[in-house]
Amino acid sequence: MGRQIRLLLGISLCNLLRLNEFRHTKDKKKKTRYWLMGLLWCVLIVMLMGYVGGLSWGLSLMGMGYLTPAVLSMLVSVVVFLFTVLKAGTVLFERNAYEKQIALPVTVRAVLVSRFLTMYVSDMVLGMLVMLPGMAVYGVMEKPDISFYLYGILGGLFLPLLPLTLASAAGALITGLSSRWRQKNIAAIVLTMLLICLILAGSFGMSGMEESRLVDYIQQMAPLMEAQLRRVYPPAVWLGEAMVNGKISMLFLFLGASAGCFVLFLEILHPFYEGICSLLGAHGAKGGYRMKELNARPVLRSMISRELRRYFSSVVYVTNTMVGNLLMVIFAAAVLIMGKETMEELIGMPGIVERAAPVLLGMMAAMMPMTSCAVSMEGKQWWMMQTFPVSGKDIVRSKMWADILVALPFYLASEVLLMIAFKPAGLGLLGFWAVPAVYILFAAKAGIVINCRFPVFDWEDETKVVKQSAATMITTFAGMISGAVPIGVLVCFRDIPAYVIYAAVSGVLLGLALLLPSSLPRGVEMV
Repeated sequence: MGRQIRLLLGISLCNLLRLNEFRHTKDKKKKTRYWLMGLLWCVLIVMLMGYVGGLSWGLSLMGMGYLTPAVLSMLVSVVVFLFTVLKAGTVLFERNAYEKQIALPVTVRAVLVSRFLTMYVSDMVLGMLVMLPGMAVYGVMEKPDISFYLYGILGGLFLPLLPLTLASAAGALITGLSSRWRQKNIAAIVLTMLLICLILAGSFGMSGMEESRLVDYIQQMAPLMEAQLRRVYPPAVWLGEAMVNGKISMLFLFLGASAGCFVLFLEILHPFYEGICSLLGAHGAKGGYRMKELNARPVLRSMISRELRRYFSSVVYVTNTMVGNLLMVIFAAAVLIMGKETMEELIGMPGIVERAAPVLLGMMAAMMPMTSCAVSMEGKQWWMMQTFPVSGKDIVRSKMWADILVALPFYLASEVLLMIAFKPAGLGLLGFWAVPAVYILFAAKAGIVINCRFPVFDWEDETKVVKQSAATMITTFAGMISGAVPIGVLVCFRDIPAYVIYAAVSGVLLGLALLLPSSLPRGVEMV
């Protein structure tokens, strides 16, 4: 079975990274795109390493250097868990790939393990990119023994295993429950979004626990942080103690817990795996079909309806592109419940939460619009869109309107909560409503333009389009930049009235949205 797992894993990784296409393609444009994508990844990796190095350096300066490994382990575990929950069900139970692989002379266990290891390899690389810079800075500042590096590298290899297993178990549970419902996709979407809401709400709750005392009792930061790490995620503390104090017993405890949970998860899931994959491919049918009167609708309205049906038919599409909208509501609810004074005390910037709230709200909505992969999601059926008697403008407008309609309920709910929390008046009130709306419009337009420049139609797994394509990465990066710049201006230039900056941001984004092309470029039209 080991050889089967190795071969299946190699195929999965080649498909994930598109290595064969990069090596053998004769299309120079494709190769250029791959090189540009690699360059973008390098920039993001350098930024991540700089952030991690700065965090480790700051902890050492504050006398909390011994907590660096535990903090970094906790950071990796949280990121791995959150991102794996969004894709675990799709990767583990992807029906089309399962039907192709199960026809081969391989066992069900080999298929299951290879899919799990595919996620593990990518998460392990992320974990090492976080741990190694932090370890390097800690080594320069604290001068630890050689065991620190040995335990750190060994622990880093196993670090994603436990959060990945827990997230996969949650994804398997959600997929297993939803597979028994008639509306499988809606059930999986609702269950996944509820889990994400619980995770995000829990993170807000943990950030408020005892942290208001940190401003007055800086000397107590280390004990408070260590106690909170022990309470929230003990394995991070086990690895930290093994690295800092050279406790090999703690290392064995960490490795045993990680590997033990992984093996236990596989043994529990294995008997149900084939049944879940089969149920996901089943469809319920109703009898008593009767032909009714056919009604004609306007072209744009019909295409918007088609976009929404396609959107809600994909669990991974919804759960990944709706996180930004959820964050809008959770942020607004947190401000209302905790109060703006508490939020400002937590971030150490008095008077900035209300001032930056509209831009922050808009940035959350702009980071991952559904239009960033709406064209690529058409896949190999994209040629059918070209046969419809509709113009390229109608296609763009339908996808934009679908994105706006999805974001609209979250936008209205978050605005109402902020109105209650801040009670703005005059031009500030207008800015609170206008800025997020302009961000949503700009993101919808920019997302589809970027996706038209970097389309991917030859995919077999929706996860590759939603989470791993160049279009989604560039759109997310553009959304972050569009919000980070005005927030920096709001923080640094507090003498300038907030409504002036709101007007400037809205004008720039609205102008960019109008300047961007409103039709499909020739590169994605299949003649």
